[in-house]
Amino acid sequence: MKVPALRIEVNGELVAVAGAPDLSMLSGQVAFAASGPNRVIDTASIMFNVMGLALSGPQPRQLTWANGLELKVGDRVTFEFVEVSDPTPPGKVLATPSSSELAREAAKQKKVGSQ
Repeated sequence: MKVPALRIEVNGELVAVAGAPDLSMLSGQVAFAASGPNRVIDTASIMFNVMGLALSGPQPRQLTWANGLELKVGDRVTFEFVEVSDPTPPGKVLATPSSSELAREAAKQKKVGSQ
């Protein structure tokens, strides 16, 4: 079975083919971040993120690829939209709280805060 995926290359080298069955969302992003005391964009802080969200099943999950990949000025990042049978396994899979779990935790925090 083929799944939609993002084929990711950095400077012409394959990093991952990010995808998985039953994803509800797949996103790739490169961003510059502000750092230092003046809080302006700093080219030393280039963030790279590829994330999938799987909402089906008993527990929603967040899947990530290329965790901690550092980029620098001049790097070329290429995203290609593909369909594949064998995507790269994610580097991390994190359980994502459901809306009812979030509501219970918020109620618990509110109760603790009012005491």
